[in-house]
Amino acid sequence: MNTAIMDNGKLIRITHLLSKNRLEHVRATCKFYCPECREEVQLKLGEQRVYHFAHKQLTACPLASGETAYHQAGKEAIMNWLQRLGHKPVLEKYVSKVHQRPDVAVSIGGTSYAIEYQCSNISRQELRKRTAGLRQAGHFPIWIIGANRLKRKSAQLFSFSSIHWGMLRESQKGSLIFYCPLQNRFIHLAQFLVFQPTKICAAITVRSPTAYRQFSDILSQPSSKRQVSTQWLRCIQQFRQRPPRILSNESKRLRDVFYEHHQTAFPFLPAELFIPLRKAYIFTSPVYVWQGCLYDWMIRKKGSSPVTIQLLMKEIKRCIEMKGVKLRYGDVSIEEIKEVITSYVHALVRQGFLRMTKEGNYEVASNQKPIQTVDEAFKRDAFLFH
Repeated sequence: MNTAIMDNGKLIRITHLLSKNRLEHVRATCKFYCPECREEVQLKLGEQRVYHFAHKQLTACPLASGETAYHQAGKEAIMNWLQRLGHKPVLEKYVSKVHQRPDVAVSIGGTSYAIEYQCSNISRQELRKRTAGLRQAGHFPIWIIGANRLKRKSAQLFSFSSIHWGMLRESQKGSLIFYCPLQNRFIHLAQFLVFQPTKICAAITVRSPTAYRQFSDILSQPSSKRQVSTQWLRCIQQFRQRPPRILSNESKRLRDVFYEHHQTAFPFLPAELFIPLRKAYIFTSPVYVWQGCLYDWMIRKKGSSPVTIQLLMKEIKRCIEMKGVKLRYGDVSIEEIKEVITSYVHALVRQGFLRMTKEGNYEVASNQKPIQTVDEAFKRDAFLFH
């Protein structure tokens, strides 16, 4: 941490304006105490890490975990950026009502913002707790992730961990903001399409802080000139050429179902199992698993009963209960699932697999034969996802 309370009760904050000689003098003449737990802390002026205060003894104080030079540089850069925009941000302002200390706090146009710059992993429980606490105290929480947590596999392909999914859930804005203090760049990710748990397609926008004329610009989703459809098609092609060698239990089940009941090998799954839907990240299972379960049900019911959203919802809930499909969050609502299923049905109608017989009722219109070769699969994919 970079703040402490001195003997006289005043708060001291380590900044680049304080030289090492000055800090050494203060350290020799004062004692320091943690602003959170009031236990004694010591001023560290080493060469390997950024200057900081540290607790003398092991403690459960939330400020005792310390921070890296990367984190320190990032939050100071964010504060300096806000100052250049004409605002008056405060570093590590203590919110006594909920006993929290956001990295940067700033009031703009009557709204109090609390910016948390997160460079390490964080549990969903802790994330929700801190977000709720800031809101309860009247602050608008903004989570910015350290770019050191961004794992980019190709131009528009990323691998996410729990920190990304948790913040995406809490922000409810459909985008993520990163910041790199080394390159002094903000990075926005949007248009998320989940192919597999370790393959997420997303549009990326990289901007210098000077590109934002006002603070609210950073909260709006930047429009990316590059759509993710090309990357999505590339993921499908890679799947067909090199199917994953290690499969989850739900993927194994789906593979067996299509081989036994549809005479379809795993690399040649129908193109209708790869429909890109942005809000489908509520499913942890690969796209072809949860869509495959519904596709299988529709084929089996072909000619015997109409396809309806209600019946598909019943089937997907059955698959979730049987662990054939997994949800990413424990608090996913029925309405959220229904929105994704409805989008899937509408996409199948546009592609000619389903047709509406009357309002709310559909039937399988396609009589496609199983795909037999990679070339045949590529042609079908290109036709649907061009």
